[in-house]
Amino acid sequence: MNVLLLGPQGAGKGTQAKRIAAEYGLPHIATGDILRRAMADGTPLGRKVKPIYDSGGLVPDDLMIELIRARLSEPDTEHGFILDGFPRTFVQAEALDTMLREIDKQLDLVLELQVPDEVAAERLTKRATLEGRPDDTPEAIRRRLELYHEETEPLVEYYRSRGNVVGIHGDRSENEVFAEIQQALEQAGAVA
Repeated sequence: MNVLLLGPQGAGKGTQAKRIAAEYGLPHIATGDILRRAMADGTPLGRKVKPIYDSGGLVPDDLMIELIRARLSEPDTEHGFILDGFPRTFVQAEALDTMLREIDKQLDLVLELQVPDEVAAERLTKRATLEGRPDDTPEAIRRRLELYHEETEPLVEYYRSRGNVVGIHGDRSENEVFAEIQQALEQAGAVA
């Protein structure tokens, strides 16, 4: 089962992806984690993306596509994966389609975690305090939410036209959200 999680930053994608990964044994591919690791390790990619990332901007499509292509070619993705944080633009979505065709895979299910901006902003502000995330400044949070609405939200319709998008009420408790996700996975045939 190949699953894509869409939703604004602060919707709970990472939290829910980790639960899906643990419950169903699928690798969680989180572009944010991959980028933060590259920045922390001071890799060439990390040094290139750090100023963009810290300002709340989107990392250029070609770098993200290169990163995801490498990750999807690893053996642990053979029986499925959970994509979290990619694609964020039409260019990335089209590149993902091409990549998946090349490796004879497809997205089975797109889960759209729906949360109001004020809830997302409140969660991100709380996360910044708890985790000491320097990229979660009020300005960067506002910019990320604006970019989500401009660049990423239109992808919901892009995927909906294929009939595999399920809206998830992401503004409830973590357990309630996960129960709704499990129901969607069961209906999609991910579990017996």
